[in-house]
Amino acid sequence: MKYRLPGINDKDILKAYVQEHHDNGEISISASLGLSSSDYTEWVAKIKNNALFGDEQWGKSLLFLCFDRDKLIGLLSVRYELPEPLSEKYGDIGYGVRPSERNKGYAAAMLEYALSVCKEKGMEKVILGCYKENLASAATIKKNGGTLITENENYKEGKISQYYLIRL
Repeated sequence: MKYRLPGINDKDILKAYVQEHHDNGEISISASLGLSSSDYTEWVAKIKNNALFGDEQWGKSLLFLCFDRDKLIGLLSVRYELPEPLSEKYGDIGYGVRPSERNKGYAAAMLEYALSVCKEKGMEKVILGCYKENLASAATIKKNGGTLITENENYKEGKISQYYLIRL
C-alpha cells in the first residue's frame, strides 16, 4: 500500500470515497476530520497545517490517503501529539476503509503502518477506539497487540465505544 497526505488534485477521488460511504448508509466517515462537511480547499489546508504546525488543542497529526495501486482504499489518521485526556477519549489512531474494500486485510495493513509512524514519532503506547459491535475492527486491533481498557467505555453517536491499548 501507498500512504500520502491529500492534495488539491485529490478532490474527485475523495468525493467518490465519501459518496460510497453515503450510498452504504454511513453518514459519519472514520478518520476524515470533517471531510464531507468542509470546503475541500480549506480541508486540505487544515490537514497540511496539522502535519507541519499542529493544532493548539489536538497537537500535530497526519491524515493519510491509503492506496492499493491507484485506488483509494481508506483514510488513516495518526494523532501523535494528542494530550492524554483526548487520547483516552478519541484514540491516537483512526482509520476507515471504503465499504467495497472491507474484509480484505486493508485495515490491518493501515494499522500496522500507523503503529510504525507512532513508534518513529517516539510514542511508547497508543490508544484506539472502535464501536463495541464492530467485531472486525476489534479483532484487527487485538491482532496488533491491543488489550481492552475495560474502565474506558463510552456511549456516543448512539453506540458504545470501547478502547484498546497497544504498547509499542
